[in-house]
Amino acid sequence: MNPQGIYTLVSYGKSLERQMEAVANNLANVETAGYKGDQPAFQSVFAQTMGVPSMSDEEVFAHHEHLAPYTGVGTFYVSIADMGKNMGQGRLQQTGQQLDLALANPNGFFSINTPQGERFTRGGSFHLNQDKQLVTTEGYLVNGKEGAIIIEGGAVEVSEDGSIIVDGKNTGGLKIVTFPFPDRLQKLGNSLMAPVGEENNARILEDVDLVQGSLEKSNVDSFREMVRMIQANRSYTSMQKALGSADEMNQRAISLAEV
Repeated sequence: MNPQGIYTLVSYGKSLERQMEAVANNLANVETAGYKGDQPAFQSVFAQTMGVPSMSDEEVFAHHEHLAPYTGVGTFYVSIADMGKNMGQGRLQQTGQQLDLALANPNGFFSINTPQGERFTRGGSFHLNQDKQLVTTEGYLVNGKEGAIIIEGGAVEVSEDGSIIVDGKNTGGLKIVTFPFPDRLQKLGNSLMAPVGEENNARILEDVDLVQGSLEKSNVDSFREMVRMIQANRSYTSMQKALGSADEMNQRAISLAEV
């Protein structure tokens, strides 16, 4: 096999490793409320290695780690075009907890105040801290329309539009936002997200459709992820066998040349 074929196989192996990382992360968050699954997208790239500047991690990989820097030939290799997100609605599960909140509108996000600034999430597993403020599992303040949400009282009712009623008295409302391009949000861990670029700034969501006493489950399909894992493992094994065959062919070619 010529060197270009070997480079293509090696790059494919690297892409499969990244796919396995995405699958592993999805499976680890099957039970994480509001989690949105990772979806890697592959592409085939034709790189003219001689004199081409490195513009991405994939090109660095192709030009410097595994390719001779001055081969003077074009090379096909496989890369991850994008680590996308499945922003589909997860299943709503009743919990009976009055501070567990779920958004039935798939375009809505809770606004959270973190040390790094305002962040957004679909996960609505909230509770009260020692100051009676509504916070996330990590202790970050949940933003209301007029700042932090303080709940002092017994019976708490959260209406479909996000209004909070404590002991029959309206005490404000949750800040629920939406984005022009939800699929472009950057995942930050703990089901938190942030917009990238001014064209994707948050705006108040009018049609909230909030459900109290429920949580939106992860939208990861564990069965599908297991199938993806098996397919990636098989592809990786096939790639290794192909590399082994290529190495054997090259050794034979070298032996014949020596004769």
